[in-house]
Amino acid sequence: MSQERRIYKRISEKVHITYRVIQSGSDKMFLPKDRGEGETQDISEGGLLFSTKEPMPIGARLELELRFPDVRYVLYPRAKVVRLEEFNEGEFYEVGLEFNQLFENDKKLILEHITRLGG
Repeated sequence: MSQERRIYKRISEKVHITYRVIQSGSDKMFLPKDRGEGETQDISEGGLLFSTKEPMPIGARLELELRFPDVRYVLYPRAKVVRLEEFNEGEFYEVGLEFNQLFENDKKLILEHITRLGG
């Protein structure tokens, strides 16, 4: 039986994100300065899960641009890829990210947003 290891409560939410690779991880084909976009599946104070058409290696570090519909401020957290799952033979991927650089104000806004939506 699997044991839940998450520290933070997650909420299911679809939010468009853009990302920029700042460190490639173990895959040298995935280069820093590469850019992409996706849509979140769920969000927490500690990270998020998003879907995208591009695979990315575990350990890659990303800079995100995240805009919540109810917050006028744009958040720019940095995160590390901790999970990658392929669907429909590469049609899309789900990427699990752990925030590893988050300003206190951004963390507060994320927590307020999650609380507001029932988290």
